[in-house]
Amino acid sequence: MVFLEEISKTKGNRYLLKIRNNDEIETYLVYENLIIKYSLLSPKELSAKEYNIIKADKTTDQLYEKALKYIEYKMRTISEVKKHLGKDIKDSEVINKIINKLKKNGYLNDDFYTKTYMNEKIDYDLVGPRYIREKLILKGIHYDIIDSNLINYKEENQFDKVFELIKKETKYKIKKPYKKAYMSLKQKLVNKGFSLGVIESSLLSNIDLIKDCIDEKSLIIREIELLKKKYDFNNYLEKSKATKSLLSKGYDYETIKEYLKG
Repeated sequence: MVFLEEISKTKGNRYLLKIRNNDEIETYLVYENLIIKYSLLSPKELSAKEYNIIKADKTTDQLYEKALKYIEYKMRTISEVKKHLGKDIKDSEVINKIINKLKKNGYLNDDFYTKTYMNEKIDYDLVGPRYIREKLILKGIHYDIIDSNLINYKEENQFDKVFELIKKETKYKIKKPYKKAYMSLKQKLVNKGFSLGVIESSLLSNIDLIKDCIDEKSLIIREIELLKKKYDFNNYLEKSKATKSLLSKGYDYETIKEYLKG
């Protein structure tokens, strides 16, 4: 037999129930709406249905509190909270009930999360829209929400950030030939999530800036001195191998021919 022995009000429209289940005393903290819905106003014997509902409500309540602590530590997406709750319970109906309650109470909002995340990245990080999109997808944000917000990442913002990255990369001497340096810089910008159109246009606009920090003449002379130790330049086949080696390192064929004459 299960008997509700005592009901006492606590803070925030919640009630502490003391229930005797055979010889064991169990305590449950529940909300007022459950008290009213099932007429738990005075001590009484509980049906199996009532007892199970109280137990389920306690589980839901505990998980809700756990979700709140998870959100308080750091802003989260709906998907992240679902995964967090899924570590403790596999019942999707219970999880969705908690998620809906969190959304209703203003603790979860994927659109607001997306706006906040995107604005932080635009204001403080040198990353492009594709980078932001990929990160938000990993966080479980729906594509429609992402795309509706990314339209606010204007192309001029991309150009400004790419220019900052180019300046950063050309702050010191680059120890690569121009072609190699160009491709390396292009790949870095691609990895940062900028569009190819913005990248190509920015690199072409800053050719002089990139070339000014590359002493290609000194680089190729040093490479040739090293290759002389390995190849006999008087031998046609070995000289061809040296040429191929320099081409693979990004040196221009005409430049290679010029410096290999000696």
